[in-house]
Amino acid sequence: MSDAEKRRYDEIVRIQTYLAQGYSPTTIRVLLQTTYNRIRRYATGDPYKMCCFDRIGVKRVNYEDYREDIINYLRHNISFKDICARITVDGYNGKPTQVKKYCHKLIAELGIEHTSKKNSAGVYIKKNQKIDVHYVSSRDIFDYIWSDKELDLQDIVYIMEKYPHVFDILQCVRDFRNIYIEKSAVLLRYFVTIYSFSPIKQLKSFASGLLRDYDAVKNSVTSELSNGFVEGINNRIKVIKRIMYGRAKLNLLTAKILHDS
Repeated sequence: MSDAEKRRYDEIVRIQTYLAQGYSPTTIRVLLQTTYNRIRRYATGDPYKMCCFDRIGVKRVNYEDYREDIINYLRHNISFKDICARITVDGYNGKPTQVKKYCHKLIAELGIEHTSKKNSAGVYIKKNQKIDVHYVSSRDIFDYIWSDKELDLQDIVYIMEKYPHVFDILQCVRDFRNIYIEKSAVLLRYFVTIYSFSPIKQLKSFASGLLRDYDAVKNSVTSELSNGFVEGINNRIKVIKRIMYGRAKLNLLTAKILHDS
């Protein structure tokens, strides 16, 4: 090796040694008077391969050494970014853009059908290609739980088998609505007792919140009275406040509220 290659080799070895010993990149940068970019570049790989220069003093980019591996990755639809990461671990010493150009060259040369893009069903598709795939969106599931939106029986069975918690959430929503339909404090107590031991963290938290304000929730179930009027007044005041924001202080805001009332 030339003197320049030996110096680079020593630097690479020291960087990898410090990283293996648990030194942070900041500490290594100070110790070696180098840059973060060089530390990242030389963090992994064979030091001997990464330090080599050709005869005119330009570092040899060695992606040709991984030709067969790259071809295999392309045929398995591995993304260019992941291909670069894999061969870098094996000792590649160039930049991701060079790997990308080399991959395009191999695809054109060998006629490889490569695509790393997946659709919502997890199927590899070509760029701008649309696949007619039947799926149920999260919005459809939410509407089914909350608004009783109709879904195909086959979809419902699939969802319940793949995501069994959906059935628990659906049952919880229906049980809670039934409390207000029946206006029953007994059903409320039963609901809180059952869902306080739910394996679903969110349902358990909901039941615990009801238990903390049990008297207020019980009154909302059994009483014909409502604080809806008060909440409506509060909402109207807040709207007026937002309309008047930046235009008036408290006195004029008060007059505006009294006038609209």
